[in-house]
Amino acid sequence: MGRSHIVHITPVPAGISREAAVARLHDHVAMMQLNPLIIRHELCEAPPVATKDEAELATWYSITDVINYLPGGIAKGEVSYKACFYNLSDGIQTHVFAPAGVDIKSRWSIGGNEPGEPREPSELGVDKPKEGLYIKEEIELKCNMLMGAFVKRNLQNSHREVHDKIIAK
Repeated sequence: MGRSHIVHITPVPAGISREAAVARLHDHVAMMQLNPLIIRHELCEAPPVATKDEAELATWYSITDVINYLPGGIAKGEVSYKACFYNLSDGIQTHVFAPAGVDIKSRWSIGGNEPGEPREPSELGVDKPKEGLYIKEEIELKCNMLMGAFVKRNLQNSHREVHDKIIAK
């Protein structure tokens, strides 16, 4: 089983408050609608593999993505899976249980400072804005080695687009 850690950081435009940015992350349906891969979603029950906390505290969705297996949409198909969303004070956590043992945990948070707030301390190896707010998404991807690059590429491309759409909304 391969494992990857991915971090996306996107500056939030000036004029969007921390509360408004967090509210955008808390809108689960909007978050799914912003993802270019997702074509359907509906509320569902937690799968048996969910932890007790995930099953009891998170909101669960059955989600269907359209995936291009070859460039240009020459070969594509649909993949359905279950995912949960859990609101945090500064963002959300998500956990995806997809076919073929693909397991994706994400934490989306709003960091940084608003005007008049002290600057956040620097973090080693994290390229974040020195001023203003930003969206930070940390992803832990676990899947078999053969699928790793394919899943990671789709995840990175689609989530970059989600970041761009969140701040444009």
